[in-house]
Amino acid sequence: MNEDGLVITDGFAAVVDGVTSKSVHHLWRPSGGVVARNLLVDTVGTLPRNATMRETQMTLDRRLRAEYTRSDADESVFVNEPWERLQANAVVYSAAHREAWLFGDCQIMVNGVQTPTMKRVDELLGEVRSFAAQAMALDGGTDSATAPDRMRSPEEPDESDDGTEQLPGASAASFESESHESIKPNESLIEPIGPIGPDSSVASDESSSRIEEPNGVGQPETEPDDPARNLIMPFLRLQSRFANRRGAYGYFVFDGFTDPTYPIRTVPIAPGDEVVLASDGYPLLRPTLTESERELARLRRDDPSLIHEYRSTKGFVAGQESFDDRTYLRFVA
Repeated sequence: MNEDGLVITDGFAAVVDGVTSKSVHHLWRPSGGVVARNLLVDTVGTLPRNATMRETQMTLDRRLRAEYTRSDADESVFVNEPWERLQANAVVYSAAHREAWLFGDCQIMVNGVQTPTMKRVDELLGEVRSFAAQAMALDGGTDSATAPDRMRSPEEPDESDDGTEQLPGASAASFESESHESIKPNESLIEPIGPIGPDSSVASDESSSRIEEPNGVGQPETEPDDPARNLIMPFLRLQSRFANRRGAYGYFVFDGFTDPTYPIRTVPIAPGDEVVLASDGYPLLRPTLTESERELARLRRDDPSLIHEYRSTKGFVAGQESFDDRTYLRFVA
């Protein structure tokens, strides 16, 4: 059910994040996010090395649109009910153009400086979910943020004798990706490779792309019970009405209906820059994977419902190490 993806070619490095399903008809298996991720990761692997930002946008978006004609559903469903569409975000680094393109709310950090990507509508609905959760707690329910032990999974590390939390071991490789299953010390899900640049190649002709698919949290069609999230679900579906529209609540997302003139944030990348690309599974992104994991573990301990410090549309779930799939890619250009 992991809906994140990572792809590296001789011309591109990208992180793709399939959007959590809000479907009513359940048209995609195992989920729309998984299908969208697979399609976009595969398509990045076929891009010409010198593809521009707009060429990349339209090639990826057309791939999702083509899938609608292959489905059993009437295409009018995808026109009229945007929550039924395949949806994904991506951040794509182009070695030829020495820049990264932020297609949606995936994250980027260059030399320790992060570009904000949080959508206004996510901030709004995160606030509403926080309001609902805290109101229910006042009405006699339990605010799980005050009971972190209840959220701790059997695999989650305990605190050490000196009070510091021991994190799962994580390799500080040039390219790093982590799933909800802890990496054992000195193990890496993807081995170090050379720098990405105009004069270097990290993939052979026989394998134009490299895909890393960690066993992420994923989002099953039936989500774990979260009463506050259930309350905002109608608004999460309404949110799709603002996809690829301008204005206060508008946002970009690959869904087969993107605007070819939509403003896309472009981040210049110079040779020697240290770059981090990540999905929003790391709500507090840091310059290394270990630091980002440490912040995630702290959030899980201090605010497991994600309704206080970091107000999200979903929280941590018992039995899972995190609240969302997460992918972290770090390299020197």
